[in-house]
Amino acid sequence: MNIGIPKLLEIKAEFEKLSGLRGLDHQFKPTSQGTAIVIFVSSPEDRLFDDLSRATTNVLGSESEYIIATLKQVSRDKIVSGPEVRLLLKLLSESQTVHKHSFGDELFSRYIETVSGAEEQIVSNANHIVFGRRGAGKSMLLLYSLTSRERENRPSVWLDFQAYSRRNDDGVIGDVLSDLVSEIEAKFGQSNRLTELQNLVERCAPEFLEYKKLAVRLRRELGKLTRESEIFLFVDDIHVLGRALQSRILDILYSIARGNQIFLKISAIENLTRTYDTTERIGLELPHDAQAIHLDYNLTTPEKTTSHIEAILDAHARFAGLSSIRRLCSSAEVIPRLTWVSAGVPRDAIYLFSQAIQKANIENRGRVTVSNVNQAASEALTIKHRDLEQDASEQADDLKAALEVIKNFCIKEKRQNAFLIEIDNSSNLFKQVTSLVQLRFLHVISEGITPHEAGRKYLALILDYGLYIGIRAAQSVELFNKSFEDSSSAALRKLPILREK
Repeated sequence: MNIGIPKLLEIKAEFEKLSGLRGLDHQFKPTSQGTAIVIFVSSPEDRLFDDLSRATTNVLGSESEYIIATLKQVSRDKIVSGPEVRLLLKLLSESQTVHKHSFGDELFSRYIETVSGAEEQIVSNANHIVFGRRGAGKSMLLLYSLTSRERENRPSVWLDFQAYSRRNDDGVIGDVLSDLVSEIEAKFGQSNRLTELQNLVERCAPEFLEYKKLAVRLRRELGKLTRESEIFLFVDDIHVLGRALQSRILDILYSIARGNQIFLKISAIENLTRTYDTTERIGLELPHDAQAIHLDYNLTTPEKTTSHIEAILDAHARFAGLSSIRRLCSSAEVIPRLTWVSAGVPRDAIYLFSQAIQKANIENRGRVTVSNVNQAASEALTIKHRDLEQDASEQADDLKAALEVIKNFCIKEKRQNAFLIEIDNSSNLFKQVTSLVQLRFLHVISEGITPHEAGRKYLALILDYGLYIGIRAAQSVELFNKSFEDSSSAALRKLPILREK
């Protein structure tokens, strides 16, 4: 059977659609059985061969008796402008914001397990709250659990609290309960009882005690639905609410879940979250009511963190048809530098690398350089300021003032980009520093140093790259740990100490 050129081009077009690789080069090759099309890709991965097989079947309607289309590896001088990297940029962009509909069936081909192996915990029948900085992978871990359950046709409900950002009124509780009932109806079908509950929620006075009474009815009705199968209730980004409201909502949700087969899976930035109000004795008390999972990887173990960042980027690169992310790097120093400027935060590393690719393209380079990564990091500070306003709106002004004090101390007074602060939970400055760590303006390089007196421990931190690069006063700043290796105790002890005035 001799397949004509138009059909071969149709197969190529269908392959590009399925694989996401657009604008691939090709050539026609005569064979003993007719003409075949050879499509050039950077790395003929198994996924691409599967896509080519599907494309052939889709166009011809049945399997061909001989090979009429194949893939061949090609070396590209300017790989950052190639079709694989265009697809990679699309994949990295999609990874920036994770919600319940992200990735679909592709999740497990692009997912990299956490360093701590938190996946075993998050899929278990227990209550969990996942703590980590913005971009540390909290929502991704929840999505892993949700997708795992969907594969097994087990019911789950996902509530995204970004919709209630900055609100601190009890009316939010009603909105959350209304969303919860709507999601339950979507999973189990409408019923007279659920419709009645929805009406009760909408008519309920926007007061905590009234919602508390209503929670008893909700608990009873949802208990009937969970006799045959447990439900996971995913609560994403609860820290965006006012702190007083957080414990009230968690108290309501926990009172509905407790005793039923309903398990809470919550994500939050720890320093911006109050799960339990000790005065009113309401909320979710750790570790009795829920277990904490921490995803705060930092620069205390840069080699381990670098490996994790590289594995995440590799997963996306292979899906895009590249053998590894290092194929795009001009030197072995690019990924370690990316780890340091992103402070080991996966989402920041993904964003900065995608920006570095685009800068390399603009400069007509064939590969991404350390300089491209540095440029991307210096321009990313505005995003962190925006995140500060969104995630810590109640404390934003105080945190901005504290950040200015720290910048002046490091850059103008001490001319170093790293410093020590005594670990003292009663100190307001220390609390502000830990909040700035969660918001990725400061990064931990050692969690416990004793520079002078025994028994007094200090936290060692480094300024975010964007805080000092490009500032004239920073030209004479001594950069800590230029080699990106584990920091020595001797070097850490020499850092200046920031004290509360």
